[in-house]
Amino acid sequence: MYLKIFGLPAHPLVVHATAVLVPLAALVVAAAALWPALHRRLGPLPLGLAAVALALVPLTTSTGDQLEARLPESPLIARHAELADGLLPWVFGLFTISVFVTWLDRRLRKATAVTEQLASSPAVAVDVPVVAGAASRPAGTAGTAASQPSGEQRQSATPTAPTAAAGGNPVALRLVAALLAVVAATGTVVQVVRIGDAGAKAAWSDVPAAPRPDADGG
Repeated sequence: MYLKIFGLPAHPLVVHATAVLVPLAALVVAAAALWPALHRRLGPLPLGLAAVALALVPLTTSTGDQLEARLPESPLIARHAELADGLLPWVFGLFTISVFVTWLDRRLRKATAVTEQLASSPAVAVDVPVVAGAASRPAGTAGTAASQPSGEQRQSATPTAPTAAAGGNPVALRLVAALLAVVAATGTVVQVVRIGDAGAKAAWSDVPAAPRPDADGG
C-alpha cells in the first residue's frame, strides 16, 4: 500500500517530523540523564519523546521504501535508504536508556524519601533484658556485676536506610546511565545528520542549477 497524506507521498511529510523529533528526543534524554534535577522537572517528557521517536522511525523507513519502489534506481537513493535502516538500533537504544533512567530516578527518589522519613522519626526504644547474675557468682567476681543495672536495660537504636536501597551504588548507576545516554544521543544525532545529507543529495542531484539572470551579460 502506497501511503499518501492529502494526496501527497507520505515520506517527505513524515521525514520532517522524524528529523525534528528524533534529535530533540536524543538531546532531552541525554540532558535528563546528566542532570537528575532537570529530569524531575521534566517528568515523563524524556521517556515520551523517546517513545514517539521509536514509533516514527519504522514509519519513516516504511514510507521511504514505498517511495523508493516508485522511483528509478539510483545509488544515491540506495545509500540514503541504507543509512536510514541504521537509525532504528540507535533510537531503540535511546528508548531503552530512557526507560532505565526513569526507573533509576524513581527508585532513588523512593529510597531518599524512606531515608528522610527514618531520619525525622524519633529514636526507637529497644528493650534488652539483662539477667542479674550477681547472686549466683562468687563474691570475688561480684565487682563487675555491681556496675551492671539489675532488671531491664533500655537502649535506644535509630535504624538507618541500607546503602543498597536503590539497588546498588547510586553514584555509579547515575554515571553509567549518563554515559550510555550521551553515547546513544550522539550516535542518534550523527545518524540523522548523515541520513539527511544523503537524502538531500538524492533529491537534488538531478536538478540542474538555474542560471543567474545576468549570467549572459544582458
